Amino acid sequence: MKYIIEAFSILTVLMLNLTVCVAVLSVSARVAAAMEFKADMIAEIENSNFNPNVIDACRGQAALEGYSLEVTPCIYDPDYDRCVAQVCLTYDYEIPLL
Repeated sequence: MKYIIEAFSILTVLMLNLTVCVAVLSVSARVAAAMEFKADMIAEIENSNFNPNVIDACRGQAALEGYSLEVTPCIYDPDYDRCVAQVCLTYDYEIPLL
């Protein structure tokens, strides 16, 4: 009887460990997808030469995907020769079991 309880206890701990590992891997995949989405949005904004309509469309697309996209234009020279923007993508990072 003692061995049966030990075996089921070990099996329960192993199943819990497996479930947590799968949850962490799925969150890691979502983080990778968010990073790829941010890189795509940056490329799209740069290719449009920082067009405000494209930036608004990117914000809308991010909202559809469940992200929040903030684009802050930065001006480093008084002649406006360079267009630079800071892109910040925020999302919820949560592991379901934890």
